[in-house]
Amino acid sequence: MSDSSDKSPQNTDSSESAHNCTDHGHEDHHHGGEEHESNEEMISLAPAIASAQIGLLSKVQVLVDAISEAHVYIPLSEDLPDTPDGEKIEMETDLTFRPHMILNEDHSVYAVAYSDPSLVDAMQKALGWETAGGELKFICAPAHVALDLGQMNLEGEDVSGLVLNPGTEQELILQRDEVASLAQGKALPLVGYVSDLAPGSDEETELVEGAEPPPPELLAALEKAKGENENILDITVHTTFNPERDREPHLSILLTVIASNDVDRQNLADDVMEEAAPHLPAPGYADIIFREAAN
Repeated sequence: MSDSSDKSPQNTDSSESAHNCTDHGHEDHHHGGEEHESNEEMISLAPAIASAQIGLLSKVQVLVDAISEAHVYIPLSEDLPDTPDGEKIEMETDLTFRPHMILNEDHSVYAVAYSDPSLVDAMQKALGWETAGGELKFICAPAHVALDLGQMNLEGEDVSGLVLNPGTEQELILQRDEVASLAQGKALPLVGYVSDLAPGSDEETELVEGAEPPPPELLAALEKAKGENENILDITVHTTFNPERDREPHLSILLTVIASNDVDRQNLADDVMEEAAPHLPAPGYADIIFREAAN
């Protein structure tokens, strides 16, 4: 991971008001717009980011609802001329600024923004972020400006997404398609975060009627896994959809196991998935759900 200060984003237009706050940056970003009534009541995005870290659709909706009201702090690589720190900038005319961005080892580039400038310390130390070779500064802007950055095109290559509060426990990584959805005001489950949650209740998960049956190769692999583990009494497969967690229907593998404290369910799930993974149909993943056999 490094600073992507050697790249230059293409210009994008937007509106609203912004503030020059204190500390940070790189990449040219053109921010233009119409005369717009200033919003003195912009709020912090931090509570909404914490909600979205859960990944569920309803929790991401909190973030969507906050974006129109909240502000973020974008670290600058180059200073804005004639903009004293802490003074509001009315974006009635075009404004170009160069924010810092993150360049990963796989050469993917992510825009960054913070809900509070004090959260930048870890990334500033790790990447040596400065503004024009001096003290790190920020531009304080409406949250949607960060979404614009996360959808830019840099020298013919798309930015991969947006990281909010990078390098902190409040970090939220948004892939490009997720950024685009939020920018359109549409919440969606964040699969990278939902996957860390235990499966939801049966009431939330729906069986998909009329779905294609599981591939015979998958059923054979699951039968093999069952035969190799005495703790598995039965395996059934269903196509399911949980609107809170899923973007599309997928398979759920139900393992009926003996009721015992000695059963290591994580290892058991890993063993079953190792057999099943090569044979999973689109979208290429499955949930594993455990059920204890009746005594």
